Amino acid sequence: MKSLRPDLVFSYWIYVWYLFYTLKFISFSPKFPLLLGLLDNIVMFVLMILYGTSRETIFYFMIINTLIKIVPLYYLRKESVRLNDIFFTIGLFGLFILWLHINRQHLMGNLKLIYYSLLYGQNKTPFMAFFKYNFKNL
Repeated sequence: MKSLRPDLVFSYWIYVWYLFYTLKFISFSPKFPLLLGLLDNIVMFVLMILYGTSRETIFYFMIINTLIKIVPLYYLRKESVRLNDIFFTIGLFGLFILWLHINRQHLMGNLKLIYYSLLYGQNKTPFMAFFKYNFKNL
């Protein structure tokens, strides 16, 4: 099975939001969903260790999440989370769910695919597939 398309992973939507925010195209801060995403990634990291995921997969996971979550959070470190930012997050998540539905996908199915892919080194998430493919061919 091919890797999941980037538009079907909410973390990438948040990262694009962060880019738009830094370019001043959007006034709502993505700090809140980045914090939630980082919390989810900490849980995933612990699960990866418990499930015996390969060190290579864990290494790529750490690189990817440093780039798309930790670096943006560092940039936003002095900002506070406002109620409007939370509402914007909820609205964007609603649009994401609608986008999944339009593409005949389901949130739980995608989450299951992402978690299994990471835990068992299946490389079905976009950046993980990219890293594995490019470093394998070096």
